Amino acid sequence: MIIIRPFVVDSDIALVSSNIAETDYPEWLVGTTYALGVRAIRPSNHMIYESLSAGNIGNTPETSPTVWLQVGKTNRWRMFDESVTSQSTAADSISVTVQAAGRIDSIGLFNVSGSSAQVIVHDTFGVEVYNKTYSLVDARGVYDLYSYFYEPVVRKTDLVVLDLPQRSNPRITIIINDPGATAKLGVFVLGYQRDIGGTQYGAKVGIQDHSVKTRDAFGNYSILERDFNKIGSFQVDVDKHLVDATYSLLASYRSTAVVYIGSDMYGSTVIYGFFKDFSCLISYPKFSIYSVDIEGLT
Repeated sequence: MIIIRPFVVDSDIALVSSNIAETDYPEWLVGTTYALGVRAIRPSNHMIYESLSAGNIGNTPETSPTVWLQVGKTNRWRMFDESVTSQSTAADSISVTVQAAGRIDSIGLFNVSGSSAQVIVHDTFGVEVYNKTYSLVDARGVYDLYSYFYEPVVRKTDLVVLDLPQRSNPRITIIINDPGATAKLGVFVLGYQRDIGGTQYGAKVGIQDHSVKTRDAFGNYSILERDFNKIGSFQVDVDKHLVDATYSLLASYRSTAVVYIGSDMYGSTVIYGFFKDFSCLISYPKFSIYSVDIEGLT
């Protein structure tokens, strides 16, 4: 199992550039009177707020929850919130550059929509050390000539890159291309990976569906589709010398969203979220078995 410990992008210093303008709604101004339902943005925290009252004037949105509803991040910053479902969008392509602090060797793109994704890395001297373009066409369902010609084209919704050169304080650019359509990105994670051990066969993956399915007296269903999140349950063999370090590592990320990769052979084992529970069975002289249950973000 590999985990990617994230670098948090939460400031304009870290987000060097983006082709997504922060113009979802007008900026909130202290002297403006806002009617019920009118929205405004706060560039200081990159949030969208909606007025909950008529004649709303002089109330700072982030400190006035009774008259302002916090709707969520602006389009530019949705890829950095803790939600896979909410997406940053742009016509034709999304181009974002992040200045990282510390070592970065991995990135994850989740709930992405596009034809290709390009990853470019520059070191602290501005020298390009990595430049690869990944197709987002998913060929995993093509296994014979019939499926090649007749199965519909399916795109990958997640992409994890684990081979970035190890550089301190790199500048990383991602470009999601979807010419003639709308490029979308739910989450952009960058961080430093660590292999904690080998995942055993018998791992379980699935989803938690939050849709509402109601059945009437005649047996007919009424379905309200809602979001879902990925879940997984893994048994991991951890070397005896790493048992305590792994214990401390997992405990330190108990309230931080992390990318968990059960096996790089199966994309369904890649989950961005939190561990629900973990325990260690010290059962053998040379290794122990960690049980890790993970819940992904919606």
